Amino acid sequence: MSEDVAGPDRPGAVVRPRRAGSGAFMTAMVIDTLGAGVWVTFSLLYFTDGRGMELSTAGAALSTGSVTALVLGGLAVGTFTDRFGPYPAATLSCAIRALVFPAYLWADTPVAVAMIAFGVSLGDRLYWAAHGGLVAGVARGEQARRGMFALLNSLRTLGFGLGALAVAVGAALEDRVGPVFWTLIPLLNAVGFALSGYLFWRLGARAVRVREPGGERGGRGYRGVFADGRFLAFTGATLALTLASVAFDSILPIYLRWLGMPLWLPPVAYVLSCVAIPAFQPVALWWGRRRDPMRLMAQAAVLLAVALGGFLVLGGCGPSTAVAVMAVLILLFSLGEALFGAVAMVIVLGFAGGADSGRYGACYQLVWGVAAAIGPGLHTLLFAVSGAAPWVVLSIALSGAALVYEHLARTAKPVVEDRPARVDVASR
Repeated sequence: MSEDVAGPDRPGAVVRPRRAGSGAFMTAMVIDTLGAGVWVTFSLLYFTDGRGMELSTAGAALSTGSVTALVLGGLAVGTFTDRFGPYPAATLSCAIRALVFPAYLWADTPVAVAMIAFGVSLGDRLYWAAHGGLVAGVARGEQARRGMFALLNSLRTLGFGLGALAVAVGAALEDRVGPVFWTLIPLLNAVGFALSGYLFWRLGARAVRVREPGGERGGRGYRGVFADGRFLAFTGATLALTLASVAFDSILPIYLRWLGMPLWLPPVAYVLSCVAIPAFQPVALWWGRRRDPMRLMAQAAVLLAVALGGFLVLGGCGPSTAVAVMAVLILLFSLGEALFGAVAMVIVLGFAGGADSGRYGACYQLVWGVAAAIGPGLHTLLFAVSGAAPWVVLSIALSGAALVYEHLARTAKPVVEDRPARVDVASR
């Protein structure tokens, strides 16, 4: 039999699923999203401070494992998700990470670190291929999905902040507690992912299979994805936004040091962003209600371009003025990130049209993997040319992305269904 997923569709509301198992679903999503966010900011310092590896060695090993997972599994995870469903994919992604994280405690060679990083990255890629389908199954309509994606974006950002805080706490407590703290984090992550995987498995065992209106016609596989020129244009434009996010994390601290700013400014700027993005999510949802999601992406790109371009004026400001200007620019950047995080996956699901959501999601997530792989090197190369070069290039790229989004919105914007998803409840 089938039933409609019940749930509010108030514009601007952060919507949680209202059905049996909704608490388990939210718990699983919260654990997974926070755990992944914590590890992103914690991993490199774990191997340098916690395991005593050289910075360059640990960084190269982590990058090698991540890039290999991107190349070998970046598209395969989409096929797996569409073949078996989002819940089995999410369960497997958590199981992989639950098994791999404890192995970090015994990783003392670059090869071992690269192999384990491959496993963690593959699990991440599999989760992000599934999470669009997971949200589509519990959030009814476009506004509800915006709210859910905004919530998940906030949680991931908070995870980044918690990871940065964990690094600071670990450094402060290392003399008192020794290596215990560094051992605890990967073990806690393993336990968290095991619990999350169990919850996804329980939800999947109820055999809830989401079917969007029109999804019955079946998917076309990656042939259809790569023939979708509008989706490819959207995804290519989004690479500018993902590179901007990577630049904020990687090259901005170096740029601020180059300008002679106080040593405390980079970490404070990062923490401010981690707090501001979740704080701005209600604002982003309110602003975006009844507005076309593609035009919201254009507005997000413009906000990021203005913020990054504004970094160019910091060199001509005195210390106190520079701090004030920096705070304003970070808030602009965070508002753009909040808009971006609330609507990007809604657009991806609209392109998928109820079929091949795993493949569309996996293809879209490649831009994040590519940005993470090439971003630090690209930004460093530009910075070697000129301190201003990264911000000039990124501002131009973001402006171009805004034009692409506007063109897509004007011509034939992707159809995002605002009708209830249909759910088949049957035993497998």
